[in-house]
Amino acid sequence: MVELSLFSDWTHCSACGLPSDRKPRPDDPTACPLAIPPKKLMACADCGCVAYHDSDCQRSHWKSGHRRECKELAGAVLPLKELMRWHKLHKKVKKSDSADGAGARGIDSAKRIWCWWEPDNENGITGDTLKASNDAWRKGAQEWEDGNILEGMQLFQQSLDIYRKAWPYIGKSSGTNERREHGLDDFFERSFMLAKRLIFCAYCELDASQVDSARQRLVQSLSITMTIFFTAPARASRDSVRNVMNDAWVELMMSMEEVPQHRIIARHVASMAISTKATVGWANPWQRPGYMAKMARPSVPYTPVEKHPQWCRTFQNNWIRILNEYHALIENPLNFSNVGSGQRGSGHDDHLVVSGRSWKEYVLFGMGSKRIDDDAPITKQLLRNHVPEAVSLAEQGGGEVIFSRLAARTHIKAHCGPTNLRLTAHLGLIVPHSPDCRIRVKDEWHHWTPGKILIFDDSYEHEVKNDTNEERVVLLIRIWHPGLAGRRESFLSEARARKDAEIAKRYNPPR
Repeated sequence: MVELSLFSDWTHCSACGLPSDRKPRPDDPTACPLAIPPKKLMACADCGCVAYHDSDCQRSHWKSGHRRECKELAGAVLPLKELMRWHKLHKKVKKSDSADGAGARGIDSAKRIWCWWEPDNENGITGDTLKASNDAWRKGAQEWEDGNILEGMQLFQQSLDIYRKAWPYIGKSSGTNERREHGLDDFFERSFMLAKRLIFCAYCELDASQVDSARQRLVQSLSITMTIFFTAPARASRDSVRNVMNDAWVELMMSMEEVPQHRIIARHVASMAISTKATVGWANPWQRPGYMAKMARPSVPYTPVEKHPQWCRTFQNNWIRILNEYHALIENPLNFSNVGSGQRGSGHDDHLVVSGRSWKEYVLFGMGSKRIDDDAPITKQLLRNHVPEAVSLAEQGGGEVIFSRLAARTHIKAHCGPTNLRLTAHLGLIVPHSPDCRIRVKDEWHHWTPGKILIFDDSYEHEVKNDTNEERVVLLIRIWHPGLAGRRESFLSEARARKDAEIAKRYNPPR
């Protein structure tokens, strides 16, 4: 069986920011760091969300602020640790089955199932409580269909309360461990329905900002789908289980991404999903978009200059003309709006990743742009003539072309883009001459240069820090990812269809 584990591929110390093979000089931390033998960084034992060279770095980070955030992070990680604890017990039961020689006695070992959600003398679930649970769910579904959403949600929560109480017993000898020689199909259908109910209730709770309860239901749904996957009576049933499992992984990851303090935990979720070989599409915990298209060749987080497309040189040769058009636009401050303010059709949640003063934009192509060219005629003509794919991608809703202004002392927190369908290019226009204005893509930091382009895949985790007293301005362009395997527009249609399907799931409770 697979091994569930938290993310552990730490490359930089959380205290000093240096890689594993460098360490600050104890006599002068500002001097050139010491070279040390590379070794695995040591993760915080409580939250598992930061890592250090040694105890010196750990103590320094604790005093500088980790002591204030560790408890909250540890609480947010707890559902994942509960899932890991359940999984270890589940593996132990399966191993015990093999040692007992169930197969040798003519009993299919796949029918010997440990399940915390079935009636047991310790977990409090009985035939009567199961009936009451089903009755409450059916009433809730009816209220929901009648438009009484709040009443329906309350009944859904009431229905699942017996499982909320049973779940803490995992690992304490609770759960059913019996041979199911008869009625396996009935057990599968009953368990699968519960998994779908749990994830639907989690949708409701997340939309109502009841995040802690929702995360617990998601890991419960995962534990069920991981248990019953191989007991499914047919391949079609296994595919249905896999779909629900994938939905739970994505929703659990997004629940971490949407809480600024918990974003780093999304790496843990992705790492666990990848270890289960879930078909979400993720292969790297650093790259975890909500929609993952199939690539003809492996993607890279950052595109080196020698692999830049030809049009980059044209824009670099014309960057002063583009900068002049930007200066003309900022003469009227009302031209620029806060990112995520709703002035365009996408990126409504982008403001959640901003801390500090402001992040503003002017849309050239895409939702929220003007339909005339007199605002930036040279820039728009360059885009149409040399990067028509950027214009068409923006007009199809795949990502706008914008002037992006990041104020001094502002941080765009670590996050992943929604899809891997595109690459993002930044043409530096106004860049503080300081190493404190930088962008991290995956685990490497990069810097802008005025008049030069950098290209990265924003489906990888990335963040921006402007810790200077000056503004940073870039022309942001999005282009189709060159590694897409197939017709590009079909992927965009599929991404939209999947998004619509995800929304529909939140409005149709399973019966």
